[in-house]
Amino acid sequence: MRPPGPARWARTLWLASFLAGFGVILTDFLGRNAHFERLKGVIGGMVPDGDARALDGATAVVFLGSLGMLALVTAMEAVLLAVVFRHRGWARWALAPVVLLHAVVTVVIADFVIAPGADGVLATFLLAAQYILAAAGLILLFLPSVSAWLRRGRTAPPVTPNRGGRG
Repeated sequence: MRPPGPARWARTLWLASFLAGFGVILTDFLGRNAHFERLKGVIGGMVPDGDARALDGATAVVFLGSLGMLALVTAMEAVLLAVVFRHRGWARWALAPVVLLHAVVTVVIADFVIAPGADGVLATFLLAAQYILAAAGLILLFLPSVSAWLRRGRTAPPVTPNRGGRG
């Protein structure tokens, strides 16, 4: 059964969200040296007596951990979206708290990973777009036509291919 229009739009919005998230991870990872220096200053201000190795380690954990959180949330959303399109309505409900977690991750990344000022405009735009697209896609998955499609998909008899017979 072909998904209704809102479900197809939701899938498109989610895919655009995944691309935006990949863009954030890629641009920030490529500019990691500048981010590391900025984060060293922030973390060094919090712990002024820390040694250089500990400061480098803490900076790496904050930076790579933030990007890892974004990648993990995006992967969880992708898996749950695939489950929704296998006519499992419960996955929509599982996506809702993941999207809330996504909001928290977005705030953390905006604070720790995105460069301030003009240097972080692209990453800020991509990060905001990723969350907005994901939230819009989630809302579309709860429209009545999508709910009906999910119910029909679970109760419809399996389609068997016609193997050379009539019909």
